[in-house]
Amino acid sequence: MGPQQQSEAATADNRPLAGVRVFEISIAVAAPCCGKAMAHHGAEVFKVEARSYPDVARAFGSAWARDPELADVFCDTGPYVPEMSAGKRSVGLELKHPEALEAAKRLLATCDVFLTNFAAPGIAELGLDYASVVEVSPNIIYAGMTGFGVDPDKPYYPFRAFGPNQAPLVGWDALTGFPHEEPAGIPSIAPPDYMGGLHTMLAIVSALHERDRTGEGRFIDISQLETTVSFLGPYLVGQDLGVPEPFRNGNRVSWAAPAGIYPCAGDDRWVAVEVQSDDAWRSLAALAEWSAIDAYDGSAQPALSRYPHDTLADRIANHDAIDAELSLWTARRSAQQAAAELQAIGVAAYEVLDHRGVMADPQVHDRRPYSVVPSPRLGRDLFVRNPLRMSRTPPYVTRAGPNMGGDTVDVLTELGYSDSEAAQMVADGAAFADARPEVILERPFDRWYESVGIADFYDADGNVTGGAA
Repeated sequence: MGPQQQSEAATADNRPLAGVRVFEISIAVAAPCCGKAMAHHGAEVFKVEARSYPDVARAFGSAWARDPELADVFCDTGPYVPEMSAGKRSVGLELKHPEALEAAKRLLATCDVFLTNFAAPGIAELGLDYASVVEVSPNIIYAGMTGFGVDPDKPYYPFRAFGPNQAPLVGWDALTGFPHEEPAGIPSIAPPDYMGGLHTMLAIVSALHERDRTGEGRFIDISQLETTVSFLGPYLVGQDLGVPEPFRNGNRVSWAAPAGIYPCAGDDRWVAVEVQSDDAWRSLAALAEWSAIDAYDGSAQPALSRYPHDTLADRIANHDAIDAELSLWTARRSAQQAAAELQAIGVAAYEVLDHRGVMADPQVHDRRPYSVVPSPRLGRDLFVRNPLRMSRTPPYVTRAGPNMGGDTVDVLTELGYSDSEAAQMVADGAAFADARPEVILERPFDRWYESVGIADFYDADGNVTGGAA
């Protein structure tokens, strides 16, 4: 989409969720990534935050900002702040304070959606369970993304949960790693968080559509345990059908052989290869025949032609030996060369990229997966844009991650509080504002944005202002 089209879309503000107001009280990833997606599509999202219980995204900060003089703004510097909260407004309310809870309820009365991933007992203790919220806003869409549901009679109701412990709990981690090793696990990425966020986004949009039709709100009870279990569907069905129990298989898959990651020339360079058909195998064996002989001083039969190649079962039975021979072939090429030669004969292959390689990848470069927009603390900041690219209503935001409490006073004023009342709430500790709005920092890699060509740059009105070619 060109700058002119983007400008027209921004002026009309015709994104699908324009006019929808979201009250978000959240932590970490699951609910924040859902709220961020809604903000990208036009919703006004109010992220209610507390200094007494800050979001972990605030606690991370950035190593370059660990300076005593920046202690009060350190919470705004972490890369997870824009990644999870770009486009949101930060409202600082200490909800255990009666005045703060009253302000929160005033805000709720103006909102269409309530979004949280706090544990069910915790959100009830704050007085923001569904029964309490619906008294304030009868037609609200209430999305509770708890770990285990909101029914207090269920066994796991009082438990707290994060994405990293949902994966082992449902058995995901048991499927990761190599057969001869302990499970590798997937805690650093926490897919259950993102899957829960996507489920919730779909549920909210569906409920909003239903409310447009009936005028009635909805209570959405989303157990993150269940959204994680849902991705094990084939395995669970297989158990009922007598399919053998799945096992850890490293980089291999049951439908292709050879399949894996193979070493290439250079330091820690690899190529991913997956032979998905008998024809692809025959092509691979033919390609390797003229190049593998010298690995055996010409005295042995070319390696890959030794093994039966008429069925997948044959190749799986010989997988270890084939891997050893294929590794000899790949090791004599760069990862890029090996991938190109294999692709040319119809074998699925691609270089295994490190983070620098991803930035240089032509697909990543041309798709511009990142946005750079104005930031109240960092001048401008970079984050992943929403990948749903609708032609006439493109997703975008006009501000990166908000300063913690940066919108408190403005929001209180919008809710009818006078300037003196808002100031008194801050003085009483019921609310808090941006610690030092005048402090503008710059990420050490800020100027790098313009040189790598992976982002579009937006101004405060949502217009595309540039981006490296």
